[in-house]
Amino acid sequence: MVLYFLAAISYAISIFIDVSVYHLKYRIQDNRNIRYLLSLINIFQYSARAFVLLFMPVMAFVTESLKDKLLVWNITFLSHFLVVVFLIPLLYNRFSINFSIKVVQILNYIFGKSKNINLTQLVQKELFTDEKYKFNSENISFFSVTFIAGFLFSISITFLYYLSFSFPQKALMLSSFTQIINMFGSLILILFIDPKIMSNIDQEEGFREIMLLTISRILVHVCLMLILFFIR
Repeated sequence: MVLYFLAAISYAISIFIDVSVYHLKYRIQDNRNIRYLLSLINIFQYSARAFVLLFMPVMAFVTESLKDKLLVWNITFLSHFLVVVFLIPLLYNRFSINFSIKVVQILNYIFGKSKNINLTQLVQKELFTDEKYKFNSENISFFSVTFIAGFLFSISITFLYYLSFSFPQKALMLSSFTQIINMFGSLILILFIDPKIMSNIDQEEGFREIMLLTISRILVHVCLMLILFFIR
């Protein structure tokens, strides 16, 4: 049972890292060490893949060896629930700032031998003003794109195992189909979301987009939990 919980929490951590990376890139600023900081953040970002690799073998084992449909459903639901729990704190400035500093300090200690980084240049902005919170076309458009990307990416990874019980003779076809879905989600992130956020960060903006991304990911996993209840 501990192994199954670790699978769920590993998936949740991987999504948390993917989202929190943008908070790090926004919060931490040091023009003298910008490339070094980005390399540290990339190390943190790539660690998300390791947690996904912990999730997938356990799910494959439960699906193919144990053939326990209920257990697969429970792990999948718990995974999405933990994602929501992990992402909510990122909506709060204090947590986002402290977490960003701590991650950079730890990575700098491990990989940079405590290189002197000026963390005092941290960008600290308040939450949205009323003007930026308005439901204008730009906000709605960006939110929709991030929601679709997150939805495609998450459903392709986690729902494969549960749906395989309904299509036991077409496991390979189902796997290929989910990989295509995952590809579209990744392409949206790479081609549209990431360039926009990074471009705004270069202009000392981007807070609005990062918050919309975080909120959209939370809602994605809430929707996936509701879908799980519907198809159970």
